[in-house]
Amino acid sequence: MTDDTAFTRAAGEGRRRTMARIGHLIPRKQVEIERAVRLLRAHFISHRRRAPKRGTIHQIMLVGPYARPGDRPYREKGEINGYDLWAFVDHAAYKGKNRYWGLAQRAVAMALRGRAEITLSVFTIDEIDRLRQARNRFLTDQYDGGVILYDRAADSGVPPSGEDG
Repeated sequence: MTDDTAFTRAAGEGRRRTMARIGHLIPRKQVEIERAVRLLRAHFISHRRRAPKRGTIHQIMLVGPYARPGDRPYREKGEINGYDLWAFVDHAAYKGKNRYWGLAQRAVAMALRGRAEITLSVFTIDEIDRLRQARNRFLTDQYDGGVILYDRAADSGVPPSGEDG
């Protein structure tokens, strides 16, 4: 099997896995969220051989009302949907709304062609533990009620070309 074939199969498996995790949503919303996750992952690939690299993305999670089955109607109303995505990265230098993530969010917005709005928040992988210690119930409840759309450890398959690790 060639590298291209292996990559295509892994990409297809990743799409199916992501869409199965949000199977409680109507197909249009599933496609919008899956496309956003795929584009965010692709944007985070570091093509640089030397520092500064972009780091490694470990998780992407859907939080808010679309993450909980039963909170949103299952039928199409034609509205512009707003999704809250959280990304977890390996180093504090990559969290927040820095130039990489602002560009990624704009690229996703263009790809969704105005049908959906993505709010992206970026955290370090150990940030939730710190929030639990600080007793920040709002953010920890959002995390606990969220749906993991991509998990690097579980979805390790074949990484996109150029991704470290």
